[in-house]
Amino acid sequence: MMKIGLNTNTFPSEALDVLIPMAKDFGIRYLELWGSNLEPNGKPSASIYGFSDKDLEKAKKQVEDAGLVIGSLSSGLGLDPGITCDPEAFSKELVATVEAAHFFGAKVINHYADKIHPGTTPELEKLHKYFDAALAKAEELGIVLALENEAGDAGRTPENMLSIIKEFNSPNFKTNYDATNYYHASCEAFPYAYELLKDEIAYVHIKNGRLYRPRFCNDTRWFGGAMTMEPGTIYYCEAKDGAVNIDGVVHRLAEDGYDFMCTLEPHTTRENAIKAIRNEVKYLRTMGLFED
Repeated sequence: MMKIGLNTNTFPSEALDVLIPMAKDFGIRYLELWGSNLEPNGKPSASIYGFSDKDLEKAKKQVEDAGLVIGSLSSGLGLDPGITCDPEAFSKELVATVEAAHFFGAKVINHYADKIHPGTTPELEKLHKYFDAALAKAEELGIVLALENEAGDAGRTPENMLSIIKEFNSPNFKTNYDATNYYHASCEAFPYAYELLKDEIAYVHIKNGRLYRPRFCNDTRWFGGAMTMEPGTIYYCEAKDGAVNIDGVVHRLAEDGYDFMCTLEPHTTRENAIKAIRNEVKYLRTMGLFED
């Protein structure tokens, strides 16, 4: 059965001593762990999203003592212009992230290329400079790098994402399927994007959105950015309430044998996110497709 995950970056300023009780209160056992939520270990920091400068031993003990599981790591390095400007530093830190995943027992790393190729056409040769060393380490350690489709970068369309995955040509380089990010990029998120990429999906994010219409979208704390390729703005919302067929997505995932994490990441304020996650856990569990 599939697992419900919590993206710790939903609460970016919170440490594990706050996040762990929160996850347990939600009834969530699996974490997508971001370096930005971990305590420093005294080493120089390459990026807030890095793991080489974090106290991994303490984090692992905290999570294990609580009976939770670090199912995946998330590397936000590709979102940080301070390190994407230096491919060598980026590559070194992503290798350290792969090693951290191995230390935690996580098999998947969600990662980004947002600030590496922010245009509409994948810069494949450039991506090799950032990802090759980490992919080699991932192949050695049995870790999968799952590149997330972002609405604002060149992986915004399912066709582009597929071309990136085929370029790296490795069972350890797959994608994180975020259906709502495809919707945000004005693509058919489901079923088309799913059908095109289903053999390459190693990880899944769950959120939802709709077009912002002031008359019907009155909580500006869910307000998002411009739709990428058509007029309008995205308005994020709870998983059951948006334009993306999340019910269809999770049922197809289960039918096709996906049994890893579907990680919740509502894009809103802390207060809204807490309410949304409680509702979304109930919504997903009613389907009978997820572990208790």
